Amino acid sequence: MLTLFLVKELSEDEVIEVEGDEAHHAIKVLRINLGEEVLISNGAGKWVRAKVEDIAKKSFAARVLERGFQESRNPKLVVVQALPKSDRVKEAIEILVESGVDLIIPWQSERSISKWQKDSLAKWQGAAAAATKQSRRFRTPEIIDQLSLSQLLEIESEKSAILVMHESAEVKLSTVVSRKFAGLNEIVIVIGPEGGLSDNELTLLLGAGAHIVGLGPEVFRSAHAGGAALSAVSALIGRW
Repeated sequence: MLTLFLVKELSEDEVIEVEGDEAHHAIKVLRINLGEEVLISNGAGKWVRAKVEDIAKKSFAARVLERGFQESRNPKLVVVQALPKSDRVKEAIEILVESGVDLIIPWQSERSISKWQKDSLAKWQGAAAAATKQSRRFRTPEIIDQLSLSQLLEIESEKSAILVMHESAEVKLSTVVSRKFAGLNEIVIVIGPEGGLSDNELTLLLGAGAHIVGLGPEVFRSAHAGGAALSAVSALIGRW
């Protein structure tokens, strides 16, 4: 499988030059060779398959063999992720990205142990970019600065559905989600913290028309639940 590199802008030139951290990783860590084929993307859908034809100390150049564009998908899959413990953040983001998330909204829930810091957004975005390359995606998931639950519910539309994963739910996810959900604009999956959702949070979500659903008899870690929910939803709506 070809290695994917992300660049800020992908030109229409026949030869693409890759610099900075991506070039350093390619040259010093991956030890790319002349004639090797790679993938290069701007993380917003545009991509090329190209053959490396020049390697310098801090950059490499590759001649374009094929171009493409990956359209954004409907419905958009959004995960509202309660802040995991600091040692679980990277793991949570990797699983979400590999499972097809389109937008991640970090959430400081009432029972979250971790706190959102000034550099948290940059760290989450960096982890998402790395997971994008690993999973060979041409669209890097968007991560927005954390929102409160009430702020989140204010921006939801009629063409979206909110699915709240809850260990004590009496309704199964597969009972609620069907192929009809494929016609929505957004499917929002809410993942609580290790300590669970508070009664106040559940009341707010129910008041917004959310579906409180379960993922089975087993209890997932907060960092793992989003990936499991995305996988199940993708299968139920026919994406997988």
